[in-house]
Amino acid sequence: MENGSISFKLSEMNHAAGLRYPVRVWASLAGILCSAITPWTALATENDWTIPEEFSYPKPLQISEGSEKMARAQAYYLQALLDEETDGPEKALASKREVLNWDPGFTALSVEVAQHLLRGGDTAEALSVLKDATKAAPHEDAPTHALAGIYLRQLQKPALAEKFALQALERNPNDPTIYETLWEIYRSTGQNQKIENLIQKASRSDSKDYLYWLGIADIRIRDSTRANGKSNEAVLDRIASLVDKAAKLTGEEPEAIAKTADYYTLCKRNEEAKVLYRKALAANGNLPGIREKLADCLIQEGDSDEAARILEEIIKQNPLYLAAYDQLARIDLEQGNPVAAMSNMRQALLLAPIDPRRQEEIIHTAFRAGEYETALQFAIEGEKKFPFMLGFTLLRAVALSQKQDHPAALLAFERTLVEASISSPEILDAAFYISYGSAAEKAGDHVKAAELLKKAIALDPLNSAEACNYLGYMWAERNENLDEAERLIMQAVQLDPSNGAYMDSLGWVWLCQGKFSKALAELMRAAEAMKNPDPVIFEHIGDAHEKLGRTADALHYWQKALQLETHNASLAEKIDRNASKVARQPTDKTTARP
Repeated sequence: MENGSISFKLSEMNHAAGLRYPVRVWASLAGILCSAITPWTALATENDWTIPEEFSYPKPLQISEGSEKMARAQAYYLQALLDEETDGPEKALASKREVLNWDPGFTALSVEVAQHLLRGGDTAEALSVLKDATKAAPHEDAPTHALAGIYLRQLQKPALAEKFALQALERNPNDPTIYETLWEIYRSTGQNQKIENLIQKASRSDSKDYLYWLGIADIRIRDSTRANGKSNEAVLDRIASLVDKAAKLTGEEPEAIAKTADYYTLCKRNEEAKVLYRKALAANGNLPGIREKLADCLIQEGDSDEAARILEEIIKQNPLYLAAYDQLARIDLEQGNPVAAMSNMRQALLLAPIDPRRQEEIIHTAFRAGEYETALQFAIEGEKKFPFMLGFTLLRAVALSQKQDHPAALLAFERTLVEASISSPEILDAAFYISYGSAAEKAGDHVKAAELLKKAIALDPLNSAEACNYLGYMWAERNENLDEAERLIMQAVQLDPSNGAYMDSLGWVWLCQGKFSKALAELMRAAEAMKNPDPVIFEHIGDAHEKLGRTADALHYWQKALQLETHNASLAEKIDRNASKVARQPTDKTTARP
């Protein structure tokens, strides 16, 4: 073998040994192995050759006991490498155990062997290997840290786990994984004060490694999340102070900068995260995932326009990037543009056609946009793609109802009811019966609608405001069951007292009962409660004024309603019919203009 080849193989072995055995030792090992393999050549007798004293044979090579142990350990390690390469880790385990017999202070290998034994369920032997390593290398932290993990997770002995973890921490106070083990010990035993003291101690370190500070920040994040489910502002400030220390130590390394930015987003410091993501991109424009994260930060900060620009650039470079379409759709919805959102959702659905959630999302967005034909199309498609998911049959029923195809809608609702009662009863909730009842009411089957809405109320009485209002208003519109309608609508108002639509229903039922002044007051209150002007409420206010003999005021509110609902023919006819009455009224001389 050529010298260069020998050197290459030795460096390979050096790397494989995790720098435990340096190259010069491997070279020594090669020499020892060769001397062991090559037999001694028979010496010539003095009769054959006379050798001058100055050229006499040297004495046999003598090595110390320590060197012999190291050489044997190296030989077995070489054998372990060969066994692992040819026969796998199980075969190599015996050779690795022999390495540790001769060199128990090889701590990296001790931890590796212990992990292998744990996977095989031999906890006692794993403990023995690690304890031998701690004796042979008392200043190393890895074996004691591994012992802490075994006592905590396999043996459920947190007191012993804490003992070994503290020993490991004393030997290596700048390893965040040891702090994490101690945190896990204290969390499992409910020692919250010890957790706080531990993190405070970690925060006083003088470590110059940004990963250390991110590791401690991660512990703080996990602790606050597990304790409260969320982090309050004070905790977020403490986390951010740790990330600040990491940010000062990243240098110009783009991966380190980006990783630190990730932690700023975790503690809701999007402004700092944006700065670092941009810095990372400036250092390495091809860093994967950073543009997407920057766009997400911009969305969180409300800068949707710049986020959309970045996402469109991402799509130009990679039209198959699914997440970008999802984020653009989210921006479109937040900006109140469901049509544009559907366009991006369609693209996402082409890339992920077997995801039922995307199919459902685009149907709901189509409902929001008022595109009921599109909703129906995707609902039918969903039924074909996912025949065992009855939710798409229900969405088809709702779409048909919105398209005024009432017979087909009722058939789809009935099919959902029958099949779901057998296979998916969770679908048959109050919302289902409200939708089914609404479809029956639009189809003109008011008796069936009433039965279904009563079912919705009975299923969830504490959240029955919508169903109570719907049924009460339906009866008021038909001028029947007015006392029961009043009771139901008052129940809806009690459950949701700020809902202007429910106030309107209550005013309307009072109007139907002949309580005109009371009705007008409630209808005016309803108009004030609505965020946007509502033509139905304005028309009802006009009707109340008409009942009170105030035709001019009635016309005023009817005209306001018609401005919002210009295609309402019955309202226009009502205005025309009453306008002539106002024109024929005598002029009040006290207010007449000259």
